[in-house]
Amino acid sequence: MISGLVCIVCRADYRNAPDSDAIVVAHHNDHQMLACRGVCARMASGSAAGLDETPLPLAERMRRHGTDRS
Repeated sequence: MISGLVCIVCRADYRNAPDSDAIVVAHHNDHQMLACRGVCARMASGSAAGLDETPLPLAERMRRHGTDRS
């Protein structure tokens, strides 16, 4: 699973998009699940604002994705 690297609704790749568009909407297996602010977040969590939590920095999310695959 590529949690934290793509929107769980529209699959926007956050490695190519600004982090400001990504908000935390859920957690799965100790990972943040992210969605684009607005419609995607509302579809994923019922709230356009998502959870009251700051996403991890992109470098950290990419590092975690790499270690999960090993």
